[in-house]
Amino acid sequence: MGAILCLHSVTTRAFPAEGTAHVPLEAFKSYVRVSRRFGEIVPLSELVRRHAEGKNTSGLIALTLDDAYGALRTELRAFLEREAVPIAIFVVTQAAAAGATYWWDRIDDVFPRVAPDRWRAFERTCGVPEEYRRGQPRSYGPLRPLRQWLLAAYAGRWPARLEPALQGLEQEIGVHTLQRSMTLGEIAELLATTSIEVGVHTVSHPVLPLISDDDLRQEIAGCYATLRERFAATLSILSIPFGLYDDRTIRAASAAGMTACLTLGGTLLDGERDPSVLPRLCVNRGDSSARLALRLFGVPDLLRRYTGRLPQAYPELPSART
Repeated sequence: MGAILCLHSVTTRAFPAEGTAHVPLEAFKSYVRVSRRFGEIVPLSELVRRHAEGKNTSGLIALTLDDAYGALRTELRAFLEREAVPIAIFVVTQAAAAGATYWWDRIDDVFPRVAPDRWRAFERTCGVPEEYRRGQPRSYGPLRPLRQWLLAAYAGRWPARLEPALQGLEQEIGVHTLQRSMTLGEIAELLATTSIEVGVHTVSHPVLPLISDDDLRQEIAGCYATLRERFAATLSILSIPFGLYDDRTIRAASAAGMTACLTLGGTLLDGERDPSVLPRLCVNRGDSSARLALRLFGVPDLLRRYTGRLPQAYPELPSART
């Protein structure tokens, strides 16, 4: 069975980050070594094509990087070129227009540096409902209430009315988030000298099931059009923001010209119900090479089948208790 890995960015001395989506560069290198031990790393386009044609994908692994982070232009780029590692990056075109930071990175970077009472005051200023503070599973950590509320109430888009409060907190503690999206110009320069593939990650990275039909169509088609104008070889593949989707999302993606949608299903490729909806294995900071090896070997998939714990048809949408 083939596998698609989902990563985001790497951390180096020049690009630190608190968020667990950013893995140390040395860890990224170890993931590549493990992947090559278990199979062959191939371009995403090749793996998706073979899967769509019903051909054997056993031992084939594709690497994807969501959000087109600028850290790709540092030591990571040199490693990918030296080791001839094919990857696909998924671009949020609104962020790439200006090389913007993402709200989740800013929150992650601020939180460890503020006292609990100051963070509570920030939540009150933002207007986080008490039901979110009380209802979230504690195992997800103290940032969960704010995150889930932003996903549920604002479809994952950072509201302009909260910007003064966050900027004030950043200035107060002296934090400046360095992890950011590449600009479209930086992506063009990267593509001119590498074999990196580019795919669709929407215009603004929203929770797609929570927006209107017109908005949903524009988020996918608008991103695709912008990328195709700049990059002729843009993949007609959607990486679903936050991994949250439903049947309407998949239909809208197909109507916008997408031939495949990538989820965070956490399994290997194995006869999906819809061959155009492909699960990925999300790899975060703290995931060891040994754990990745077990996942590539299919151990978690076998355990799920043995215990009868089949995945839900669609991910549960964010709420005060999820």
